[in-house]
Amino acid sequence: MIGIHEAPGSFSDRWLELCREKAIPFTRLNCLATDIVARCAGLRAVLWNWTLNSPAEQLVARQVITALEQQGILVFPNLASCWHYDDKVGQKYLLEALGAPIIPTWLFTDRREAEEWIAQATWPKVFKLRSGSASENVRLVESRKQAERICRRAFTSGFPAKPGYLSDMRTRLHNTRNLREAWEKLRRVPESVLEVTNFRRHSPRQRGYVYFQEFLPGNGFDTRIIVIGHRAFGFLRLNRPNDFRASGSGRTVYDPDRIDRRCLETAFHLARRLESQSLGFDFIFDQDRQPRICEMSYAFIPSIVHGCPGYWDRELAWHPGQVWPEDAILEHVLAALAPQKEACLTGLAH
Repeated sequence: MIGIHEAPGSFSDRWLELCREKAIPFTRLNCLATDIVARCAGLRAVLWNWTLNSPAEQLVARQVITALEQQGILVFPNLASCWHYDDKVGQKYLLEALGAPIIPTWLFTDRREAEEWIAQATWPKVFKLRSGSASENVRLVESRKQAERICRRAFTSGFPAKPGYLSDMRTRLHNTRNLREAWEKLRRVPESVLEVTNFRRHSPRQRGYVYFQEFLPGNGFDTRIIVIGHRAFGFLRLNRPNDFRASGSGRTVYDPDRIDRRCLETAFHLARRLESQSLGFDFIFDQDRQPRICEMSYAFIPSIVHGCPGYWDRELAWHPGQVWPEDAILEHVLAALAPQKEACLTGLAH
């Protein structure tokens, strides 16, 4: 019996459908329940696609997963896959410890040290908050004076954990493909504004640190590689118009021939080292055309990954055919529960 945290619009939609189709015993869970540990007693696995957009899940997900793993329950995502989710600070130190090709990154929790570094640093640099997706809380800092203003604010009033809904309106409008989609977005504005307001109300302001990354010019896209078990999916994300940021642009290119094999090798190597179940890496290139990691995340939008025309295995052999990533995750979990049946389960994700 496996437990699935049911959240419409998440990975759970596909998981529930697959379990019904394949007669896999399952039960629905609410992983935010106060008695979730007791409710999971007797389960062999728990699947929970928790999200950075929920303050409640941000508050307890890592703790619940740790508790369930202590009970001997297989959890997706396991702690190795997600403790650093939506936490660029954690990612910095983890990737450095692994010797991964991370973009040079500086974090300061002492204002005086930060100001001393700013005084001698070269510009531009990229400023980020530790949390945020789709290029939220990411900006290009082009001068020492601008960096000093950011530093002053970071150690005083701080920054909201999520920018206002209208802050990215240009990209929202650019990604609208037709009048019907435009109307749907307009219809959802009140709901979206309420969601942002609620998130900001329940999430603490970001203060007490500054985080900078080296700016690597000349990149018109980033390369996202997502490793799920023995599969790697890859695609390019073109930059927003007149912008250095690719995340959230909505401009995806599926062309296996344009995926740098070094990105695939690095992603597989790190996923194996971390014993992760699902992990996506965002790469751009430095001035020597070496791939560098910007960020990583266990979660993603499934339909974008499903758009890939195939995947690579650990030997970097190409396998054509679209795969739903939720299927690949469930297959990976079931194989881990019953390694001797792995061969029988291989066809699940097709």
